[in-house]
Amino acid sequence: MGARPFFAYAEASDVQEAFRAAVAEAQWLYGHSGDTGTIAEKDAVRVVTPPRPMTDDETCVWAETLLNEGPDDPQLDWIEDKWAPAAAVRLNAGGWLFFGWAAS
Repeated sequence: MGARPFFAYAEASDVQEAFRAAVAEAQWLYGHSGDTGTIAEKDAVRVVTPPRPMTDDETCVWAETLLNEGPDDPQLDWIEDKWAPAAAVRLNAGGWLFFGWAAS
């Protein structure tokens, strides 16, 4: 079994509600069989905060950099674990960006 990075977006005022919506959409699109490499593999979410105020575009680049290069902050090392919760960051536009590694 491998792992793939994933990104998902959902709109809701509450992170748990948005997370459930993102997981449900991924399950509908990619199935429930496991190892989809998507947020469908996640059963928990953890909110992360960028190191400084950012635009939504900058936040997306920051999240992608965390996945591609690994975090600079040791407290974010869990993001590189495919069994860890999905990471979530609130976007200025009001929605939530979810990202992480998932079993594939």
